Amino acid sequence: MMSVETRHDLEREITWITAAGELTTERKHRLRSAVSKALVACPRAVIVDLTDFDDATGTAAPLFHAAQDRALRDHGVSLLWVVPAHGTLRTRLANPFWHRVLRLYDTLPTAEAAALHGPPLPDRFSLVLPPDAFAPSRARLLVHEACMAWQVPHVATVARRIVFELVHNAATHAGTEVVLSVSRRGNYLHISVRDGDPRPPTVVPNARRADVPGDGLHIIDRNATMWGCLRNEKGKIVWAAIWLPIMH
Repeated sequence: MMSVETRHDLEREITWITAAGELTTERKHRLRSAVSKALVACPRAVIVDLTDFDDATGTAAPLFHAAQDRALRDHGVSLLWVVPAHGTLRTRLANPFWHRVLRLYDTLPTAEAAALHGPPLPDRFSLVLPPDAFAPSRARLLVHEACMAWQVPHVATVARRIVFELVHNAATHAGTEVVLSVSRRGNYLHISVRDGDPRPPTVVPNARRADVPGDGLHIIDRNATMWGCLRNEKGKIVWAAIWLPIMH
């Protein structure tokens, strides 16, 4: 039996995935899906703990390599692996080739240290906002500035619409300080809004058709390439990513 669990450190922007048990061909999609979902949220790093994990199929290491390449290319996220304590996969990963192409660590603390002291985060614009009526408009101005600075004006309108709704929701429903971050991550413009309320956002039935403030998460659904929510006991991050088409 194989289990896959995910947890998040919102302050340090690290996601941990713990995989335990034996990988089979049928279960491979569970691990691949967990890693893919973690990457699209664009944390600083994703650390996969393989301490109690093994692979008799011989297919895990190539899967790791493909995922690590995709993490940097598409999302600008560091993907790190804590090697198994024993078993077939540990022996296989001892091959110098895998040490050369994968970011492998013997313990979780060494992987965490590498994540925190590794490559710097991408350029970002950040703003701390009080939960008042002016917060959404200030957030929209910051996103516009970021799009102009990164020369992606073609997504500015969509990005402003999304961030206005994200911050409006946080200020209205969480009622806590709001931390906005906007970064260019690989092929995406990434917007995240952190607040101190761990309750997830809720998409409610919406009869209105116009994109107006308060239209719930339907605006984000219609405009973001993808979006989601990361939570822990201290709060949540609601994030949205916008694909950046190549402009000539």
